[in-house]
Amino acid sequence: MQLLAEKLNKMTVIKAVASLIAIIAVIAVSFFAVQTFAENGAQTAALNAYTSWAENLSRGVGENLEASGYDLSTIGEEEARSLFSKGYNGFEGVALAADTGRVVYPSSQSQSRLGDYNIGFSPQSVLVSLVNRGEKCYAVAVAPIGEAGYAIGYIDFTATAAQLARIRTLTIALGITSAVVSIAAYVVFIITTGLNERGHKYAYKFVTDLEGRILRSNAAFKQDFPQTVRIFDNVAHFHEEKLNAIKLGSGEDEVFIACAAKKTASGKVKISADRLAMPYNAQATQPREMMREAYTSFLPHGKPFLIGNIFFADLHNIKDMFGREFAEQVHKILYDKISERFSYLYELNLYNIGVLYPDGKKLETLMQDLKDIVNSLNESLKIENNIVNISVKCGFAVCDNSMEQRGFEYAMTAADAALRRATQDKLKNYYVFHGSEIKQYAKYFFNYDIRQMLEDNMFELEYQPQYGVKENRVVGFEALFRVKKSANVFVNIFDLISYAERSGNMVLLGDFIFNTAMDFAKRVEDKNVTVSVNVSPVQLMQAGFCENFLNLYESHEIKTGVLCVEITESFLVQNFDDAVKKLEVLRQHGIEVHLDDFGTRYSSLLYLKKLPVQVIKIDREFIMDINENDYDRSITEMVIGICKKHNMTSISEGVETREQFDTLKQLGIDVVQGYLIGKSMPADAAFKMIDEFRLK
Repeated sequence: MQLLAEKLNKMTVIKAVASLIAIIAVIAVSFFAVQTFAENGAQTAALNAYTSWAENLSRGVGENLEASGYDLSTIGEEEARSLFSKGYNGFEGVALAADTGRVVYPSSQSQSRLGDYNIGFSPQSVLVSLVNRGEKCYAVAVAPIGEAGYAIGYIDFTATAAQLARIRTLTIALGITSAVVSIAAYVVFIITTGLNERGHKYAYKFVTDLEGRILRSNAAFKQDFPQTVRIFDNVAHFHEEKLNAIKLGSGEDEVFIACAAKKTASGKVKISADRLAMPYNAQATQPREMMREAYTSFLPHGKPFLIGNIFFADLHNIKDMFGREFAEQVHKILYDKISERFSYLYELNLYNIGVLYPDGKKLETLMQDLKDIVNSLNESLKIENNIVNISVKCGFAVCDNSMEQRGFEYAMTAADAALRRATQDKLKNYYVFHGSEIKQYAKYFFNYDIRQMLEDNMFELEYQPQYGVKENRVVGFEALFRVKKSANVFVNIFDLISYAERSGNMVLLGDFIFNTAMDFAKRVEDKNVTVSVNVSPVQLMQAGFCENFLNLYESHEIKTGVLCVEITESFLVQNFDDAVKKLEVLRQHGIEVHLDDFGTRYSSLLYLKKLPVQVIKIDREFIMDINENDYDRSITEMVIGICKKHNMTSISEGVETREQFDTLKQLGIDVVQGYLIGKSMPADAAFKMIDEFRLK
């Protein structure tokens, strides 16, 4: 309770009291309005019927009075009774009154019930009123008879009055109950949420793990509390996108709320909390899966919302020029800018931020500001006296009923389509996909059913030969993923692989690639050649990758040294330490590691000594002009020298001419790969090539 009390600052208390008074006032006004409406409504409905009866009664009596010629001031009892020969018109009893208001003739019942009733005035039209006699209540209707007098009719109103009393009592009870429940609910709301004191209003922001250890905090928190490494305020779970989450007991349940902090006058840090928009799911640990769960939680509300992919297009160049730490500073500044405008952020990788904006009421305003938001992300940044120009491209999709499908994968694919369109447009930095504009995004839209394509046997592997210069023969193959021509699916392989990674199907597709490549490796294991298979970052960083890969490997019983895995330099961007650990596990089981596209990123040299790599592949960009460009030749010679000094194998990609081959041979290259040796080919042709091919 001490933690809860600390959330309520002075402004919160003022807001709470003001809001509570407003709620009580609304309840009071509503109560009296409902009571008055209920009572008057029932009473009016009943008395309106009596008005019509009285009009008919006075009309009948007036006609009889005119026909008989009687005078009400002198009429006898028998003559007066004869004026009611047409009946009482629904009343239980009737009477006559002179124009002075004196009752000159009551029926026997009216005499006993109304007594010496005197209307005491001269109404010009029908008047209905209630008259109490002891425990009884009567509705009395007085209607003028020309200028001669008045016809009076009455009916017992006691039962109706009792019913109105019951309505009044019930209304009071409901009003009091509603007031108590509303006030109690509001008090609970005030206590648990602190009147929506949002985290971004506070100076300090931080993220903890399950034990309360601070994993990430902003600059203000680090500056004021450099020694603080742990928060003990009953931390249960954390949520990256909403800063931190603490657990508060609520009866038998647990309430998870987002958390931030600020410094008090005494120097202490106090917690401020705000309810999460979705229940925390401890199973969701990867950013993409957390984004999927948040997206799925918004769908039942039925309101339109926004999903997006924000791409830091030039960040890899900044990383190459200034180093990783500088690039991370740029990333953090951009991340903070984005967090000011979007509700949910997900760091998909160093270069891509996934965003969600679920508030349907404010979405229209956000869409109007979208151009300014994206422009602000493309403004120059000043960091450590360096002016940095960053290109940020954005793709968004409006998730509403216009979408062909509303699942997460389709929505994310739509956002990616808008991003692809933006990256190909030099003049515009963002596009917004809407279901009504699907034709405009057709060529950017990749939405393939990977599982169905696997079941329909649409995929295959081809093998590109690698030629050993000293051996003068084929010494290896690189397994390359392909879509069968017979499938009639015309798609760039890079786009298909990227889509599989984004849609969460890369693991399934990877199993097909690994199994097929291992089948071929088993087939050629006695031919003294290697087979390398590409592993994507998504596959490698998947939980359980090594166990799954090694189970497949051992089930094929391939000789040690035949199968190799090939990774690209993109692995060096993030998760480097985790990647190294997993590659070490593969190496310990006799699987070589090849580093592809070496030299296309400056940072490669910084990490090379830590990587468990046996083979370095020189990118074709350095080979294309190796005979005309001294820079390309020098870089290639340097890499070959590194390989020789550290007992690694060098492979050159993109060798297409004999002149390129001769130059590489002169520089001491070990293996060449490219069209000079051969394009990728089916397994049977590759197997046959091992014994037959010799470069002349």
